[in-house]
Amino acid sequence: MELLPHDLIKLGAIKNLKEFERLAQWAKLSLVRAPWVVVRRGYQSAGMVPVGIRGNLRNERQSAMVSEQAIVGKVSPFDLVLNKMWLSVNSSRKTLPVFQALDAIAPIMRDFSWGIGGSCGYELVSGVPMAKVSSDLDIIVQNFPKVSVNEAQKLLSELNQYGVHIDLQVVEGQNGFSLEEYAHNRSQTILMKTEKGPQLVPDPWER
Repeated sequence: MELLPHDLIKLGAIKNLKEFERLAQWAKLSLVRAPWVVVRRGYQSAGMVPVGIRGNLRNERQSAMVSEQAIVGKVSPFDLVLNKMWLSVNSSRKTLPVFQALDAIAPIMRDFSWGIGGSCGYELVSGVPMAKVSSDLDIIVQNFPKVSVNEAQKLLSELNQYGVHIDLQVVEGQNGFSLEEYAHNRSQTILMKTEKGPQLVPDPWER
């Protein structure tokens, strides 16, 4: 099974997980409520996958390692767009800026291979209310063509006109960088996130 950063995976037999008893109490409760975790960047070896557990609060984030054998389901950010999952959100949640913005930005992103991450993506998959009025909308884009700084600024300007900040991450395998940083960067390097950790690179499109 290919697992990439931002993928959401469902775990079975939560209380039988090797690390369960060592988790913070909020993390245990979060997994019992919804056994979904997000794949983190990092080496996947001996059938072990680095993941992140989300809680209700911004500071409730915990890393863990889970066995591939514990995985019973996977949803990628791109699956959420392919199936337009935001259309099935409870009516009381549809008024949130992140969900309102998705309908508006979908036509702008139609030529890109894009997906939904962050709190919005987690809520769409797990059904647990996680997005807030102040939440950013995390957009994940793969196979993103090389663009000029001006072109990046133009796209971000179009996306950010709907009352919510768009955090667009360009990804390729384990690597990823912020299009916003590229568009407004004043230095000669860009921060690239990799499985080996963050690296400064002169051209994020050169692997």
